[in-house]
Amino acid sequence: MITNTSEKTPISIAYSPDTDDAFMVHALREKRVDWGRFVFTFTIGDIQELNDAAKLGTYDITAISVGAYPSLREKYLMMPVGASVGDEFGPAIVTKPNSHLKACDLRGKRIAVPGLTTTAHIAAQSLIGPFEAVPMYFMEIRDAVLAGSVDAGILIHELQLDPESAGLRKIDDLGRLWHDRHKLPLPLGANAIKRDLPPDVISELTKIYRKSVEVGLANREDTIASAVSSAIARDSLDQAKGDLYISMYVNERSLEFQDDVLNSIHILYEQGARDGIFEAINLKEHVCV
Repeated sequence: MITNTSEKTPISIAYSPDTDDAFMVHALREKRVDWGRFVFTFTIGDIQELNDAAKLGTYDITAISVGAYPSLREKYLMMPVGASVGDEFGPAIVTKPNSHLKACDLRGKRIAVPGLTTTAHIAAQSLIGPFEAVPMYFMEIRDAVLAGSVDAGILIHELQLDPESAGLRKIDDLGRLWHDRHKLPLPLGANAIKRDLPPDVISELTKIYRKSVEVGLANREDTIASAVSSAIARDSLDQAKGDLYISMYVNERSLEFQDDVLNSIHILYEQGARDGIFEAINLKEHVCV
């Protein structure tokens, strides 16, 4: 057995600062999962930052928006583990509290989005119809909506749980709208792994990441407490909200891609290609095993 760290293979992992990503990687970070022949380093970054970093091939394993993958396919494979999937729930569409706008009124409006390659933006363009997307850091969207610099905003991560407490008016939910139209869940985030890693390394790393999710679920209470304390939106979270958020986004769907999730990604990519956001792609040719 190799015990010398210098003889192990270094692997960089990047994940977003939301509770579900922190939950899924917690056991791996804390070495509750055997690192085997690898030594891991961890970086936290805003999801749009990670999407952009992936274009440069910065990290070996990285959280990405599902909607960003088509532009990353030359450098990365999609991992079938660690996905965050909204099943009749998802990013919240919000306006100022005194607004009378409905989702059907937002076509052509200025809408704050957490990045142009995020799934939230691509799904919203499909569901609402063409609108003027105003990309910004996800934590700034609330203030932009309240200030009236945009007509509406799309909240991701934990901010989607209770926008009313932040003084906003929730007018709809992208996950619900997606389900109403397609009868499918909305895949939001996933992990990607460097395509040029050896096949045996890709397979082993996928198993290690899956084990981290499994250990987190088996030690749910402790893992949630740690994930909530490290979340960038922790000021708006408590243990109960953290538990709810994990229930929504970390479950059996995070352990492997199910057929309905793959079908939904296929539709999302068809929509993105139709809207000229990226070239058409068949995801099934790009998922590692």
